[in-house]
Amino acid sequence: MDKRAAIIAGLIAGLVSMGLGMAVLQYLHDAAFGLPRLIATIALGRDAFSPELVSNQKALIVGVAVHMVLGLLFAFLISFTLHRWGFWVGLIGGGLFGLALYSINTYTMSRFFPEFYQYRSWFMIGFHVLFGALCGGIYEAIERDRPTRSRFRGR
Repeated sequence: MDKRAAIIAGLIAGLVSMGLGMAVLQYLHDAAFGLPRLIATIALGRDAFSPELVSNQKALIVGVAVHMVLGLLFAFLISFTLHRWGFWVGLIGGGLFGLALYSINTYTMSRFFPEFYQYRSWFMIGFHVLFGALCGGIYEAIERDRPTRSRFRGR
């Protein structure tokens, strides 16, 4: 597993998926800060939804920070499971991993963070699949295969 590639893939996939998710929410509902506020609830609790208690800047910073930390964690999981299978398997497998991640976030984590339950939607499915596919595809595209050293040289 190439740790450098996993870190780069996690950071790029995290930033792109967050940025695109915010852009889509701004276009559809004029609420770009809804996504970072939702993710910020992991660290700040339900207060993150209240603009009176948590400013847009604080919600954005905390939401992006939590998203990036989780993105790096999930990037390592994706790169570990899809290591050396090729670009297309990384892309499709990463997308499937994102779909599984959506299921975990929506149906398991909503027991601890009830606000996640109300965000079951095609948008959130797409958001998770996009992250996984980007992460897996980017990882496989920039991964450096290192030759394995043989203990028995010349044989």
